[in-house]
Amino acid sequence: MAKRRLYATITGMAAILAMLAAGCGSSSNGGSGSAGSSTTGSAAPDSGGSGATQPGTSAAGGDSGAPTTVKIINWVNPPANDALKKINSQFEAKYPNIKVDYQLAANTTGSYATMLQTTVTSHSADIITTNFPFQPLPNNPTRDNMTPEQFWATSGLLEPLTDQPWIKNYTKDALASETYNGQIYGVLTGVYQWMVFYDKAVFAKYNLTAPRTYTDFVKVLDTLKQNGVTPLWLGTGGGADGYVQQFLTEPLMASIWLPKVQGGNLAKALETGAEKWDSPNFVDVMTKEAKIGSYLEPGYTGVSWQGMPGAFAAGKAAMLLDGSWDLASVQQANPKMDVGSFPLPGSDDPSLNKSLLSNDLTFEVLKDAPHKDAALKYLEFFSQPEIYQEYVNMTGISPSQNGGTYDSFAAKVLGDTFGKGTSTDIVFPVLSAKQGFYCQPANFPEVQVDVIAGKSSPADAAKKYQGSCTTS
Repeated sequence: MAKRRLYATITGMAAILAMLAAGCGSSSNGGSGSAGSSTTGSAAPDSGGSGATQPGTSAAGGDSGAPTTVKIINWVNPPANDALKKINSQFEAKYPNIKVDYQLAANTTGSYATMLQTTVTSHSADIITTNFPFQPLPNNPTRDNMTPEQFWATSGLLEPLTDQPWIKNYTKDALASETYNGQIYGVLTGVYQWMVFYDKAVFAKYNLTAPRTYTDFVKVLDTLKQNGVTPLWLGTGGGADGYVQQFLTEPLMASIWLPKVQGGNLAKALETGAEKWDSPNFVDVMTKEAKIGSYLEPGYTGVSWQGMPGAFAAGKAAMLLDGSWDLASVQQANPKMDVGSFPLPGSDDPSLNKSLLSNDLTFEVLKDAPHKDAALKYLEFFSQPEIYQEYVNMTGISPSQNGGTYDSFAAKVLGDTFGKGTSTDIVFPVLSAKQGFYCQPANFPEVQVDVIAGKSSPADAAKKYQGSCTTS
């Protein structure tokens, strides 16, 4: 799974979109079987181009008796890969005339990005996987400021899933994030949650309970610090500057600022200019962020983000600011550790403090997929509650389907908040290199670091953002 939220640069996206635009409608084999890919199952040979078996001819799920192949591409993320390989085998057992050709590439920003681009251009797979939602679209969407996924959805390169009977198994929010012009183009397999994770043994030692308000949170932080315990752990070294924005700024924006926004969509309000970055609400967010940041481990900006779950499991801090994807690593490092969780509280109204939900792996079917019917049958199989439940339990992801009973370690740690919360999509707008210096993806978090360090006041930081962020 994605270790951290990725912010694509406009330069990189423009290059991909330019190549896609040039290749749309091409039937050449684009090289999706490039180095680093792997195949599971005894897949029948696939001709790879749009001239392969046409949708509806041999992909009736084994009903017609004609053998066929459904080709799926994905990046290397072990929990999902292990779960999907098992599900692929189950699918083949149910539909012996359909083989699954499951190909992998190294990572979302390297070889998989290349595989994805060439696959969409050449229509040489049936199901692709991505980890960016279609929504929210930029205020004035163009090829330059849309992600590749958004371009594909808005350009008719993906198959609408709106009328598939199994699509109703998914939550309203999950479907909304993958919808464009009333059509659903993706199946969101689940979300990860941004939370505060805590060591229950340490809390018990100092008679602490999980705080539900900002005031109570500060009291917990003070008690731990006074007893010589590092209250909070957050590693942003090694290229994870965005972790400050991800685990501090955005949750506080959600609990402090979002509830006061007309229409309930802060991201869109900031894009249109209805809300201003120098709002007193954002000053309040950063004031509280600076206070909370003062309880982080010394030198957190030089501490590796990769070591965060191990440091927490080793008892270096009582609490960890992180995403639920790291819970499996915490459990592996310290199986006996009793872990609890709570949303980062920015408000003294407990009802406003909620977990943030971040979209992860999403399935999409190419409009000109060689074996579209088989692809749709595969998604129907995956979407069965019992199969989907298996996927959630194996990956530790939070569910994007309605209902279900789950027993993963993450489900136990997250408790009543499992799968519940506020989507990041309505909290924080899309940043791009088209905007001013401080409103660019690489630079926005650095201002937050300066606020925590006392190098910039919250009011001055708000003015910097307002001067850089545009409505274009």
